[in-house]
Amino acid sequence: MRLPFKLLLPVAIVAGGWAFASPWYAMWRVVTAADDGNSEELRERVEFERVREGMHADLRASRDDGDSDLLDRIGDGIVTAVAGAAIETAVTPQGLAVLLDASTVMPGEDWSWDVNRTGLDSFTAEASLPDGRPGPRLDFERDGLGWVMVGVRL
Repeated sequence: MRLPFKLLLPVAIVAGGWAFASPWYAMWRVVTAADDGNSEELRERVEFERVREGMHADLRASRDDGDSDLLDRIGDGIVTAVAGAAIETAVTPQGLAVLLDASTVMPGEDWSWDVNRTGLDSFTAEASLPDGRPGPRLDFERDGLGWVMVGVRL
C-alpha cells in the first residue's frame, strides 16, 4: 500500500505544479517573444486568425446601436471599414509586439501581468501599468497540454 502512495505523490505534485504554473509560463512565452521580436514563436503561440475574428466581432457589436437611419448606416459602414482595415494590419506578430510594449503608452514603463483562470481550459492575462491603469487583456485556451492565445481585449 505504501508503494502506490509513493508513486502517486510525485505525480500529483508535478500535475498540480503544472496546473498552477503553465498559464503563467504560456503568458510569459508570448510576452517574451513579442519583446524579442520573435515572429516565429508568436506564430506558434498565437492564433492570429481567431484574434482578428474576435476583434471584428467586438467591432460589429460596438456598432450595433439599434439605429437604422441612412446616416447611421453610412457612419457604421465607414467606421467598420476603417477599423476593420486597421485590425487586419495590426493583428500581426509585429503589431502584437507594439501592443505588448508598455513604453508605447507610457515611456520607460513596463506592464505588470496577472493571470486569472476562467475555466479548466482557458485563462486571461491582464496587464496594468504601475499606477493601476489597465492595459491589454490576452485570452488563452488549452491546446493539448499547452496553451495558445486566441484573443486580445483593449
